[in-house]
Amino acid sequence: MSEILEKLFHSKAEVKIIRLFLNNTEEKYLLSEIAGKTKTDTATTRKEIVNLEKAGFVSASKKNQKSYYNLNTRFVFYDELRRLFFKATPSSSDKIKSHIEKVGSVKLVLISGALINSDKGRVDILIVGDVINKAKLMDFLSDLESEVGRGLRYVYMNNDEYKYRKNMFDKFIIDIIESPHKVLINNMTSDGSI
Repeated sequence: MSEILEKLFHSKAEVKIIRLFLNNTEEKYLLSEIAGKTKTDTATTRKEIVNLEKAGFVSASKKNQKSYYNLNTRFVFYDELRRLFFKATPSSSDKIKSHIEKVGSVKLVLISGALINSDKGRVDILIVGDVINKAKLMDFLSDLESEVGRGLRYVYMNNDEYKYRKNMFDKFIIDIIESPHKVLINNMTSDGSI
């Protein structure tokens, strides 16, 4: 559904910036921070912020000769935008699955929380696998956070740890499994399946 927003609004960068502010209503950001969090180049970020400021979605304030931007919660379409953006999932399940498969031998991927537009769930993504490239995993999670517009709660564990904790009825694992979630990959053996 995020692709619909990208078509409705004029750019992917604009969608990411709006989502960042909607997910962080109290935060004030420098232009460079917005660019970093959304993984958008500074020129594009500047252009989008100028447009969003003209529209009244963000307001600017100066402190120590620096401009900080924050969400204008009195924006005329604030409530409508919140509903629209939170109805649209930030990243498609297929896109997450195809990217996560590139980080290594992944046995189980479960998404919850922000990735399925739910307030429930102890984590947003659970990843189980043995041969995982941690640098690629961190890059993937960073890219995903830039799309979601906030930090993600994630857990990575190897197969043995997951199976042990599941078989011991570990409360953390049980809470994850019993919360609303979607399984993207499940290549666990019968004793580790969910």
